[in-house]
Amino acid sequence: MSGIEQITRIARDIEGYLKAVRKKSGKRMIGVMHPVVPQEIIYAAGLHPIRLFPLIREPITLAQSHLHTYTSSIFRAIWDQTLKGVYSFLDGVVLPESCETVTFFARGWQWHRPGDFVTAIAGSRFKKTENAIDFFAKEIRSLSLAMDEFSGTKTSNGKFQEAVQVFNRNRELLRMVYELRKNDIPPLSGSETFDLCMASFVMDKEENNRLLDQIIGELNARKKGTKPKARLMVSGPCLVDRSFFEAVESSGAMIVADDTNTGSRSFWHTVVENGEPFASLARSYSTVPCPFTTSAEDRLRYISNMAKDFKVDGIIFSVEKWCESEKMDFPYLQKEIATRLGLPVTLVETEYLGDLAPIRTRVEGLVESISK
Repeated sequence: MSGIEQITRIARDIEGYLKAVRKKSGKRMIGVMHPVVPQEIIYAAGLHPIRLFPLIREPITLAQSHLHTYTSSIFRAIWDQTLKGVYSFLDGVVLPESCETVTFFARGWQWHRPGDFVTAIAGSRFKKTENAIDFFAKEIRSLSLAMDEFSGTKTSNGKFQEAVQVFNRNRELLRMVYELRKNDIPPLSGSETFDLCMASFVMDKEENNRLLDQIIGELNARKKGTKPKARLMVSGPCLVDRSFFEAVESSGAMIVADDTNTGSRSFWHTVVENGEPFASLARSYSTVPCPFTTSAEDRLRYISNMAKDFKVDGIIFSVEKWCESEKMDFPYLQKEIATRLGLPVTLVETEYLGDLAPIRTRVEGLVESISK
């Protein structure tokens, strides 16, 4: 079986993969929300960190009595499936202080799952001052102490450095895959890249590194396909549905770049190795361009650089319904991208298990305008 086939199989059955890993390794698993949580801390404590997102496609039922319907449907789906036992392999969660739904749900999680490890972590906000970085470093240190207490270990500096090296290598390999998407005819589609990223968020990092090495070799040897009608970039929060990428690319266009929590935001940074671990992690993770930690001006710089590097013809802002931090940035970003880059921009609103037909129509209109 090729590496690409292996990664696709894992991405299509994440629940089955994690249950098998838990049974084989015996490692306890800790879920994290958003790419701003330094998973190296969890890994160094001998635990298995995984990113949380809905694992199955079924309606939200149980969570409706716990969370308002005007909050993130992705988080409601995660909590719904947690209540239903889908995350039976999960031993705890680290929630960042991000949107209000996630920030204030730690107590709710503790109340309904008292056996879980539950904690929250605050990061640096818009001003990346030395004081802000120092505060974030102290938060990471507190997380490390809590992880040690939960795991019954004492994490050494050597373990921290080993974790940083493993994760840096993982981020480097993912960026190498993205580099191949700069080709006039990218060797993998946006939906294939989505599978690759989603699998990397749950796999053991060393196992994933070996598989990514293999996949990069396979992609370099792939026969060229058809040049896409348009090269598109997607910007948005947690895009967790492969069908969205398939709907966009059914227009004949190809997603060649992204600015999403389930894409480049998670691995575009590198942690300085052999430095003081908490300070190094804080400085690196403070650069993750999520809208609740990054100014609109800095986001514009990140998006503009990526759009130029990947020779993008247009940008789709896919904003989850009720994700106010993303929505507040959009008018400014739309105006500046049109003025500075001259790129067409379209906004689509997504929701867990939402209707993709309107999105497909909007994308077809964008691609048609680009093709003229």
